[in-house]
Amino acid sequence: MPSAESTEKASSAFGGFVLDAQRRGLYRGDERVHLTPIPFKVLEFLVQHQGSVVSKEQLLVAVWGGQREENTVEQAIRQIRRALGEDREEPRFIQTIPGVGYCFIAETAVIGGEPREKLDVPSSTESDVSTGRPEVRAHRATIIASLTIGIAVCAFVITMVALQLPSARLSATTPVRLDQSRALILSPLLSDGVKIYYPRYENGQYSVAATPIEGGTDVVIPTGLPNPELCDLTPDGSRMLLRDLARSRDSDNPLYVLNKGGKARRVGNIQAYDAAWFPGGKRILYSAKGVVYSTNIAGSTSHRLFSVPGNAYWFRWSPNGRELRFTVLNRKNERLSLWQVDAGSDHPRQLFTRLGHYVCCGTWTPDGRFYLFQVRNGNSYQIWVQPTTRGSIFPLHNRPYPLVFGAVSYRSPLVSKNGKRLFLRDSEPRGELMRNDPQLGEFIPLLPSIPVHTLNFSRNGHWIAYTSSTDNNLWRCRSNGTQCIPLTQTLRYTLMPRWSPDGRMITFMGLTFQSDWRIYVVSADGGHARAVFKGSQAEGYPDWSPDGKHLAFSEVVPVARPDGIHILDLHTGKVSTLPGSTNFYLPRWSPNGRYLVALHSGNHFLYLYNFATKSWQPLAKMRVGYPNWSHDGKEVYFESIVSGSRIAYRVGLENHVVDKVASLAGVDPSPSIMGDWMGLGPNDSILTVQNMSTDNIYEWSLAAR
Repeated sequence: MPSAESTEKASSAFGGFVLDAQRRGLYRGDERVHLTPIPFKVLEFLVQHQGSVVSKEQLLVAVWGGQREENTVEQAIRQIRRALGEDREEPRFIQTIPGVGYCFIAETAVIGGEPREKLDVPSSTESDVSTGRPEVRAHRATIIASLTIGIAVCAFVITMVALQLPSARLSATTPVRLDQSRALILSPLLSDGVKIYYPRYENGQYSVAATPIEGGTDVVIPTGLPNPELCDLTPDGSRMLLRDLARSRDSDNPLYVLNKGGKARRVGNIQAYDAAWFPGGKRILYSAKGVVYSTNIAGSTSHRLFSVPGNAYWFRWSPNGRELRFTVLNRKNERLSLWQVDAGSDHPRQLFTRLGHYVCCGTWTPDGRFYLFQVRNGNSYQIWVQPTTRGSIFPLHNRPYPLVFGAVSYRSPLVSKNGKRLFLRDSEPRGELMRNDPQLGEFIPLLPSIPVHTLNFSRNGHWIAYTSSTDNNLWRCRSNGTQCIPLTQTLRYTLMPRWSPDGRMITFMGLTFQSDWRIYVVSADGGHARAVFKGSQAEGYPDWSPDGKHLAFSEVVPVARPDGIHILDLHTGKVSTLPGSTNFYLPRWSPNGRYLVALHSGNHFLYLYNFATKSWQPLAKMRVGYPNWSHDGKEVYFESIVSGSRIAYRVGLENHVVDKVASLAGVDPSPSIMGDWMGLGPNDSILTVQNMSTDNIYEWSLAAR
């Protein structure tokens, strides 16, 4: 076995070049390529992390110790590309990931220098062959040395020849928009070779739609179900697997089979999280509560296949039917991962563990040579590809690399049946802030240029803090929409900002890429957003006390079980829990500090807490969302859904009388992970967000080279 020293000094070969770690140089054959020491270190670091995205910050720390500007990295990359003779627009070695960093994409092979293991030679007392004569020992040593050098040279030549052989590499070019919709296009995209089928959401209803693969008008597929969701499609398009979303998409729901031109038929009493056809279309694969089963089409017999650590979905068989790949959603931390299980096995294994916690939703090319899947990078989705075969006698390092990426998020990869086209969906999320005008009796745009998700006005009404529907970051602006600055950049989501009473700080709930929901505080002038409390569960819904010295918060429903309404002392860091507050969430402090309202997680009724009597009492016995105190503290505004319509109400603090304020039925709600948002303006006017998003299906040309 090579020693640790030899491993550290191993050289790498790629694309006709050798990165010699011992001689600290880049070579093409016997010729040394000019590359100064710092760019050499950068290239060495990228090669060591081949196939992985390396950020500029990582390079700054690894090469310069972090004491440089980002353009220093860019200068080094330019020198490396000149040395390699590479075009930035058509990279063969280093691919730029915009806004993120770089990825070394060429195939590499580790090649050793001089052998470091000692060769054991028998002593003269062990055999008559070893006579101890100097000429015999010298002759043997010469033979052994010649053989060793010959083997090393042959190994080097074979390695270089293998690297020069054309390897399978996929490229995607010339995107063309195939379909655009104001309805929300959901995943997955599936095809019968003539049309692309997908689930969609519009005006509070789910449906299954189809658009011609050559472009054209989309149509809704009749299913006879109230809220159908597409799960899978047979290759010829003759049968669909559907779920009827009697509950949320994230729950197990009744499973149906729909024959083309027929009526959906229930698959026994099966409740499924997702489902797919077995190869041949005679049996069904489905998941429920972390277990994957097989069943017949009638649903009369189910067999347990294997279990996974979360909800399994997006099942895709390899073209030869030997492997099954799927996505697992971990409900505890919302992380996504890709898994594989071989046909006939009950031991699935996780894939692509080096790519982070948000990898999902893959599909194979028809020839089985490539596997395409989604990777979340920052606040956008990219499409990556893994080669699965090389077509030569030399093994391929099947490391994945980015295929489609950029400022736009691309999802739901679907490869055409001839393998030459890639279909993706992308969303352009945008929410427009709307204000209720009582005189007109309708909602009108308030700040058309601001892509609002959730929003809060400062106490004096001069400023707004909002979470963006386009980049999910927290922003601060003047109330007229000017002087906007981002306050966060590294969080996955930000929601429900609240201004401190003095207008200097903003608290909000944020979700990172590694942990649960947390409570953050950031200066209104910008700076580091710090988490002020880290508990064992997901915490959120923060609100300031009127004196600005405390924060009220609770666990996040339904991600966590609400243990009560907690009060954080910002000076001491101590946390207390209001008596009798178990199962309550989303606290909002009254302007005078004497009361607090919250929702009960069981019935979602609105309750009032009196700090003087330390008691709770119901304030509105109806399902409530987004409570807000009036500015004089005499009423609480909230939204509720009655007979399928969103309505804004208010309830008096003294008389507990509930009055209707406005109907929100005419406002198409913007998609939100926390429901349809409602807030208040400085004059207690009702605010909400109109969905202005557009969803698209794009076609890309695929080519293997």
